[in-house]
Amino acid sequence: MNLHSVLATVALSASLTAPAGATVVQGTMTPTNYFSGYMGEMTGVTTVSGTETLPDTLFAICIEHSAQFPGWTTAYQYTLTDSFAPFLKNPGTIDMATALLHYVIDGYYASLMHGDYGSAAGYGLNLAVWQVTNFDGTQASMGIKPNQYDSDPNGSYALYTIIMEDVNDNFASISPNYRSTDYEIRFLQQNDSDTQSFAIITDRDNEVPEPSSLALLLAGGIGLAARARRKYQA
Repeated sequence: MNLHSVLATVALSASLTAPAGATVVQGTMTPTNYFSGYMGEMTGVTTVSGTETLPDTLFAICIEHSAQFPGWTTAYQYTLTDSFAPFLKNPGTIDMATALLHYVIDGYYASLMHGDYGSAAGYGLNLAVWQVTNFDGTQASMGIKPNQYDSDPNGSYALYTIIMEDVNDNFASISPNYRSTDYEIRFLQQNDSDTQSFAIITDRDNEVPEPSSLALLLAGGIGLAARARRKYQA
């Protein structure tokens, strides 16, 4: 092995090693048929190092554009991180990019899990998340990209257009400090060159609202869901 190969191997090993004191988790990735390969679950989650604990099962979204959710029988290890920066094309946009990610998850995660957008719509959310990772600090970068396929039989691109229209139309009103009050969004950074990085979503433990507030929230949520479905079906 020549010197260049040795240095390249050392550099790769260093890049795949978790920082000292970092929380490293291990689990098996299980795809779900419903989301057609772009989302799934990490099951049998255990903490390999660090003090933080996670649920035994995590819902995960592939961060890479068009990345297929793996179906491994072997458990892989990931470094758990709060920072979105390592996954961004421009880490300098970290605050606003994170706010946009939270906005997308807040607006569409629950409906997607409920099955409102169809069996292949996971790709639509995957594509929107990938576009956020490429955010360059401008509203224009959140515009709708052309469909890269000749057809869209499962409606995945249709969901993507709904999400990006929403983000683009409301861009000016989304604060860089915006964070979800419903979901904790974390990241599993790959520790192995054969794996992929994921965003993981867990429910926050919220206080139960007063009955009057709950009724108002439900009424608003039903109205938003109905509007989204009408727009999607149009």
